[in-house]
Amino acid sequence: MSSYYMLECIAPEDWDDPALVEGIAPPTGEDSWRLGRRFLNPPTRPIEVSLHADYGIQLKELRNVDTLLMTKRLHKALLDAGVSNLDAYPTIIRHRSRPFETDDYVACNLIGLVSAVDAAKSRIIGSSPDGLIDTDFESVALDDRKAQGALMFRLAENTSAVIVHESVKDYLQANGFDMLTFVPPSEWIG
Repeated sequence: MSSYYMLECIAPEDWDDPALVEGIAPPTGEDSWRLGRRFLNPPTRPIEVSLHADYGIQLKELRNVDTLLMTKRLHKALLDAGVSNLDAYPTIIRHRSRPFETDDYVACNLIGLVSAVDAAKSRIIGSSPDGLIDTDFESVALDDRKAQGALMFRLAENTSAVIVHESVKDYLQANGFDMLTFVPPSEWIG
C-alpha cells in the first residue's frame, strides 16, 4: 500500500452557487504552471483572478486547473506540515458582475515533477510516446521508492495529479481541512 494520496478538492454539495474561476495564465515568458520548475520571470505584482460573471462567489479551499490556487490558510498549513516546494504569489480575486474581491488566496507553483508510477500495476488508457505529462489513468499504482520521501509533488506522468505524503494528509485532516479529499492512487482517474 502506498503512503501517498492524490489531493483533490470538491465543492460541498450544499453550496447553491459555487464560483467558477476563469483561466489563470502563467507569468509572461513561461509556458505553464504545471511543469514543476521555478519561473525564470516570476510575477512581481499580485495575480489578478476573475470569477465568471454567471456563477457565484463561494470559493473552494483549493483549485487545481491552471495553477494551484489555494487559501492562505491552506498554504500556511502545508508549510507547517513540512512542504517546502511551493512558490506562492499573492492574488486578487474579483467577480465580474458582483461586488466581490478577496486577497485571501495565493497562486502556487508546485516545484518538482516526480516519475513515481509503477506502470505494470497501473491501468493506463492512453499516453504520449514517452509516457510523461498527459498519461490517462483509470487507476494509478505509485512506487514509494521513486517518490523518495517527497511530501508534495506533481506526477510527471500526468501533471494534473498533485500527490501528498500520508503525513501531510494526516496533518491537514487533523487541522480541519474537511473540504480536501485524499484519493488513494488505485481509485484515482485522471
